[in-house]
Amino acid sequence: MSSQNAVALVLLLLFIGLMVFYTVMRRRWPANFRSIRPFERLGSAIEQSVETGERIHLSLGTASIDGPHFAPALVGLSILEKIISAAAISDRPTVVTTADGSIMILAQDTLKRSYARVRASGRYENSAARLLGATPFSYIASIPSFLKDEEISVHILNGSFGTEGGLATAFAEDRDLFVLAGTDDLQIQALMYATSNTTLIGEEVFAGGAYLHVNPMHRASLQTEDLIRWILILAVVAGTVLVTIGVQW
Repeated sequence: MSSQNAVALVLLLLFIGLMVFYTVMRRRWPANFRSIRPFERLGSAIEQSVETGERIHLSLGTASIDGPHFAPALVGLSILEKIISAAAISDRPTVVTTADGSIMILAQDTLKRSYARVRASGRYENSAARLLGATPFSYIASIPSFLKDEEISVHILNGSFGTEGGLATAFAEDRDLFVLAGTDDLQIQALMYATSNTTLIGEEVFAGGAYLHVNPMHRASLQTEDLIRWILILAVVAGTVLVTIGVQW
C-alpha cells in the first residue's frame, strides 16, 4: 500500500470513528454551529405555507444519479424528510421535481418513508415526485407553468444546476415566492445570489440535514468535518514550522 493510500485509509477510519463518537455522545457534547439564516427562514416559510393551504416545492436539480454532481440531491432528499414532518397535515402535499428518472424514484421512496414515519401514509401520492423534463432546459421550461398551476408558495432548490439555475430562481422571484436556493457550483451560486432572496453559500448546501435536525448522524458528520478541518490546518502549520527550522523527516 502506498503512503498516500495509507493516509487516506487512516483519515477515512478517523472520520467514521469520530462520527460514531459524536452520535453516541450527542447529549453530553451537543453540536454548536454558527447560524445560517436561510435555514432559519425556511422553517417560518413552511409554517406559513401550511397555514395558508399552499404548496411547497422542492427541486432536486438537473443532474443525473450516475454523474459527479449527485451529492446535493442527496442532501435535498434529507431536507425533504424534514419538510414532510413539518407539513404532513397540509391540505396541499409537498411536491418534488427533478430532471432525472432515477432521482425521481428515490424521491418517491423518500416521500413514502417520510409519510409513514409521521403516521400519514394515506397522504402519500406517487405523483408528488415528478419528472418535469428529461434535459436541463426542458425541465426549466416547465417551471413557470408548474409554479402557477400548483399554487406554490415555497420554492426550494437543493441540487446541482447549470446556468438554468438562475432561471429557476428568477421565475419564482417574479411570483414573489419564498425561494431557498443552493447548488454545488460556485458560479451558479453567484447567479442564484443575484436572482434569489435566500441563497446558500459555499458548503452550506451540504449542511441542510444537520441544521434542520433530520438525523443525529447529519450533525455528527458536520462536527467531524469541522474537527478534521482543524486537524489538517494544524498539520500544515506544524509541517511548515518544522521545515522552516530545518527539521527533516
